[in-house]
Amino acid sequence: MQGLVATGAVTTFGDVGDAVPAVRFGFITDCHYAAHIETNLLRNYRDGLLKMDAFAAKMNELGADFVVEGGDFKDLGRTPDESLEYLRAIEARFAAFKGPRYHVLGNHDHDNLSKEEFLAQIANEGQDSAKAFYAFTRNGVRFIVLDACYRSDGEPYCRGNFSWADAFVPPEQVEFLKAELAAAKGPCVPIVHHQLDSEEKAYVVKNAAEIRDILEKSGKVKLVVQGHYHEGAFRELNGIGYFTSPASVLHPAPENAFSLVEVFASGGVRITGFQMAKCVETAWMPGDWTADRSWQKGHYQVHYIYTGRSECMFHIFPDGTSMLLDCGDSMRFYRTPAEVPLPSSPSVRAGEFAARYILRVNPKGDRVDYLHLSHYHEDHGGGGRFHGGPLGRSSLGPFNLCGIADAARFLKFGIAVDRAWPGFDEPLDVLKTARDGTPQQMRALYAHLAETQGTQIWKFVLAADDQFRPLAEAVPGFSVCNLCANGRFVRNDGIVRDLYADRVKAGAKTLNENGMSCGMIVEYGKFRYYTAGDFSDGWKHSDGVRHEIEEDLAEVVGQVHVAKLNHHGHHSMYPKLVKALKARVWTNCTLDQQHCTDDTMCRLADRTLYNGPRLMLPTYMPLNRPVTDVGRGYLPDVARCVVDQPCHVVLDVPPGGETYTFSCFSATHAGNPLKGEFGFIA
Repeated sequence: MQGLVATGAVTTFGDVGDAVPAVRFGFITDCHYAAHIETNLLRNYRDGLLKMDAFAAKMNELGADFVVEGGDFKDLGRTPDESLEYLRAIEARFAAFKGPRYHVLGNHDHDNLSKEEFLAQIANEGQDSAKAFYAFTRNGVRFIVLDACYRSDGEPYCRGNFSWADAFVPPEQVEFLKAELAAAKGPCVPIVHHQLDSEEKAYVVKNAAEIRDILEKSGKVKLVVQGHYHEGAFRELNGIGYFTSPASVLHPAPENAFSLVEVFASGGVRITGFQMAKCVETAWMPGDWTADRSWQKGHYQVHYIYTGRSECMFHIFPDGTSMLLDCGDSMRFYRTPAEVPLPSSPSVRAGEFAARYILRVNPKGDRVDYLHLSHYHEDHGGGGRFHGGPLGRSSLGPFNLCGIADAARFLKFGIAVDRAWPGFDEPLDVLKTARDGTPQQMRALYAHLAETQGTQIWKFVLAADDQFRPLAEAVPGFSVCNLCANGRFVRNDGIVRDLYADRVKAGAKTLNENGMSCGMIVEYGKFRYYTAGDFSDGWKHSDGVRHEIEEDLAEVVGQVHVAKLNHHGHHSMYPKLVKALKARVWTNCTLDQQHCTDDTMCRLADRTLYNGPRLMLPTYMPLNRPVTDVGRGYLPDVARCVVDQPCHVVLDVPPGGETYTFSCFSATHAGNPLKGEFGFIA
């Protein structure tokens, strides 16, 4: 869905099952409406009325029980009268919701007004005159609204006498909170503008630890709803989820950010985000995630397995047919600037770690139907520079303990599909020119698999749509089309474009292996998915203009719902390809601080290439590197959970492909707790 109210994400935590929620309410925050303030990179003040219209209309459509605006309702007018004018205007749009409405005070609501002046212009259901802090009950759930707009010395915010980084809940409200919690007969949901959980001291209430302790001891709070931090977040602390809604003011209309929050009598919560509202980073699923996220017959899944030192993706087709796409190993765990966190001890190599993960999720146990290597680089297949020593010898030579060979100690492969088998000479003899020994490793390993497991070895067939297919039974609407390989792809008119033909003809001795990557488009009903290894390369023409091969591929990819980044997002994904793919979700495996580089991510976030929301969901978003000149304005589009920690990322597409879901599970915590979940409509 596109437009003003496209679904952005769905997060569930706690026990919800098939129960009907006790309460359903809409939440929007940080509108910052001000008609005279110019739009800048981070705030779009003038669009506040349009965005509020969209919020009210959607909540009316959904039949929400009530709505809440979470503070910073308007922004600074040039005079107090102008501020009041802005407040009255957006309050009138808020009143378009046909039901009870409630307000929370934010710091910008006091920019040149007093609390009393602000409260005199708004209405809270059930109150003769609006209050700064109050409580109300809906269907057995008690909602407690707090006002943290006080300086840490206890002085209330008034007419600009405040700092956005200095918030405090005064003693009167602390006692009010205790009394409300003690008297409540059912679950309670506190709502406050400033954050109670953040580790960013500038955003958090100064006495937040005291407030959290009160909430935890009550035993009646499972959810706190907040604003103020514009990027949004979701965090669990001691059994309480702290949902910080992204700011509505981010990005120009029609993009927006608001949520429908559903509270269940069991204490479970479901949050559905719209447009930019990303409901992320939950830890409410204890134990082994596979208990409730395992593959189901008829579903298509892709598991992006985080190893910290390789690309590794495990596909499960709707009939249970499986495919391991890449499984490398590389030098990524030494104490270097490139290091990213490892999910286990450095002594557990990436291939073994991936194999043990696959044994947990594969419906066929240790039997993997297809093994496919996208191209000959060690971080995708294993090679000769980094390994655990000799592992074996086949009729085609010795091979080492690393990558796919390591995984093959635990897994059995039915068919292996390789870009240049059996000669390894397409378009050039890669056995003589490879930088890391991966072709020699794979050549010997393929022979070993054929000799010991009976594995069939096939060459990747360009443009074929039946080489990778469900083996158990036909699946209507499901197909895998071979998109590119060996620097070639097939145009829509059937002509093969060979991007390296001129260079080979001119006598080139070596070619960039990344440009040889195999790629494919997976379709399942309405759903489309793109993946193409490290497909990237470029060179300068005689006129000095650089040619990027990714932009050639843009001719044939078409729009997709999900796209895996080429070359791990390392200086890749050039404008024509981004514009052609128009992905709703961008994913990739991360194994280096130089992946997901600023220039790449800025291109993905560029609304001039295509409009509408998008989510960036790598297995880890590395930021331990200098900020470049292009900046990091893309961060609001990145899932917060993968900024903070590495995750295994799982794509699940139900039959028909009308919807799809991403689940993110911590790769570094015992039990792989769920850290974020996102649902989309194709």
